[in-house]
Amino acid sequence: MTLKLGRHWHWIICMRWFDVMLLVTFFGTHAAIGGEAYEELARLYDYPARLGRDAVPVCFGHGCSSVRRIALQPADWQQVTRPFAQAAVDAAGEREQIRHAIAEMERVAGRLADTADDRAGDIGGFGVLRPQLDCVDESSNTTTYLSLFEQAGLLKWHSVQPIVRRGYFLVGGWPHYSALLQENANGDLWVVDSWFRDNGQPPDVVDLATWKDGWKPAGFVF
Repeated sequence: MTLKLGRHWHWIICMRWFDVMLLVTFFGTHAAIGGEAYEELARLYDYPARLGRDAVPVCFGHGCSSVRRIALQPADWQQVTRPFAQAAVDAAGEREQIRHAIAEMERVAGRLADTADDRAGDIGGFGVLRPQLDCVDESSNTTTYLSLFEQAGLLKWHSVQPIVRRGYFLVGGWPHYSALLQENANGDLWVVDSWFRDNGQPPDVVDLATWKDGWKPAGFVF
């Protein structure tokens, strides 16, 4: 099932002004932590209050203008969670597991939600509301997938945090959003940014300070 949220215009680069103001206001006012990160998305995007594998929300169409709920079959869940088959011995190992689990989740979601052709950045799908995903779609979906793993008890070294922003329209470059994890042992923050990669490729995991400073993969062009 696809939910239309009634927002159909968008910015060329990653964000629309409406979404920027909505998300800045929302996440600036509601500083949720841990497992509450998904609930913040639920209230913002009319997701189900609690994640279930039979109705996982997938954003697309820029700015999460549409949400399609997909049902994960046992074989899908086995595919997605395979990277967690052996317990990570440290936080760095778990972050690597997370990268590959998100990639598998994107492959499954791509097949079930028709988002498999999503390309890195925005320009690769310029002018296409579907299936191209912008950074709001990507950060929302990645937070959803991370929350799914967290609720299943698969994350031992990290907790899911609310979406993080960098940049403003007037200063600091283009606004850009990403999913965020907190390392439980020391409080270090790590972005999980899937916007820089094609659907089904492992996302980039970068420490928050580096990412906030404008980090992007070498050679990346919008």
